[in-house]
Amino acid sequence: MTVKNTQISSRVWTRHIHEPFVRAALVIALTTGFGYGAAMVAMLALGVVPGAWYPALVQAHGHAQLFGWLGLFVMGMGLYFLPRLRGTQLQKQERLRYAFALLVTGIALRTLTQPTAGWLGMNALWRALLLLSSLLEIAGMVVVASALVATIRAQKPLTPNAPAYPVEPFAQIGFLCLALAYAFNFLGVGDAFLQARAVMAARYDQLVIQLILYGVAIPMVIVFSLRNLPLFMRLALPPRGGWRTLALVYAGALFLRTAPQWSAIADDALGAAGALLRANYVLVILFDALATMGTIALNGCILFFLWRLDLIRRRPPWIVDRAPNTRPDLDYLRPPSRANYPDNGEYGRFELLIYSAFVWLVVAVILDVLRALPGVDQVVTIPQDGARHALMAGFITLLIFGMAARMAPGFSGKRGVAYPDLVMWLFVLGNTAALLRVVPTFFPQSTFALMLWGLSGFVAWVAVLTLAILMWGTFRVERRDVPP
Repeated sequence: MTVKNTQISSRVWTRHIHEPFVRAALVIALTTGFGYGAAMVAMLALGVVPGAWYPALVQAHGHAQLFGWLGLFVMGMGLYFLPRLRGTQLQKQERLRYAFALLVTGIALRTLTQPTAGWLGMNALWRALLLLSSLLEIAGMVVVASALVATIRAQKPLTPNAPAYPVEPFAQIGFLCLALAYAFNFLGVGDAFLQARAVMAARYDQLVIQLILYGVAIPMVIVFSLRNLPLFMRLALPPRGGWRTLALVYAGALFLRTAPQWSAIADDALGAAGALLRANYVLVILFDALATMGTIALNGCILFFLWRLDLIRRRPPWIVDRAPNTRPDLDYLRPPSRANYPDNGEYGRFELLIYSAFVWLVVAVILDVLRALPGVDQVVTIPQDGARHALMAGFITLLIFGMAARMAPGFSGKRGVAYPDLVMWLFVLGNTAALLRVVPTFFPQSTFALMLWGLSGFVAWVAVLTLAILMWGTFRVERRDVPP
């Protein structure tokens, strides 16, 4: 490796730590994430009858999407942004390359080994590799946690006037739930190892899904949105009060929502006594009621966040209050910007991705609440697959597209994306894929709907490929801070 390449590598892990995580998230998404997803829906659309291997492939696809696509992206962006939000630097950054290697290797091993085990049958080799994958992943998370703990010890206590004060609890919820997701993934794989199964039990799998989607994704979205979207989109500054209380309510609602999974895992740990608890009809009704209450409260918190974020611009933008401090005589020195935005298009039409993502979030909230309300299923069937993919394929994926286009270049010291016109293609492809993925779930008996569903996987994969081209081109632009 040349001296220049060594300097670039060192700079990446000290000043641009998000780049390796974003690249890895894209590679995993294109292969075992959206790649597996496209293959699965295409097989169903073509009439291929799933065999005993199919559940293992579905779970591997979900693991790649949750821990690879979403998890690595959030981790990379969060490790760069959150310490700076608190006015400090991430400590022990030299450890991150080892954490990165452990996490990526573990995710890759899991998503390749699990379908193979489902296809060929579980034997000692596949059992060992699956267990090793979870060990590597949790070891990587422990290394990340050690860097975060060192950072917390080095930083000063927050004051109520600090920029990070309102949103800090949501960041804590996000990283705590990510750690819990890795922990319960390890326990679930360990249980499958002992039972010689190629798939995790539903109690572990469902808990991990809930922790990632509602414990990691939503809280981190709140953090990034409150601190960045008013600046990027010239919105009104959200009120500072009430956010820490909302975080407490949200955490309690999430715990109630996942009560059935917690109780199932506890029952399993109790053995024979747990079987007696599961047979208790009153307890089953109680946990279901708690889950319903938690679901409604959690989605209420999400809607409250959206209302206060004020994407519909009920209040004037924050820049209005600063207008008297400007120098009109110096306006000729300022480059022109787009209406309502501080940029001149160098990031593409990223705002379309942001707006459409939050529309999908509202759709996901409505579907999720309808599924939770008693009696609704007697009137209309709300498919869980449709509600979940409105959140994952619609909201989360489109928001990742938008945040990547707008935030990642700045984190890398760039003043825009390499190909701004591609951002509009992300908007078109991403929304088309989400529509084709969600709408057909309401018409499972329709052959035409099944064909559209099969097409959704290919469109989503092309959308992620477009983002990969955009990010690779942006990251490859010569950095201003790297000496020749």
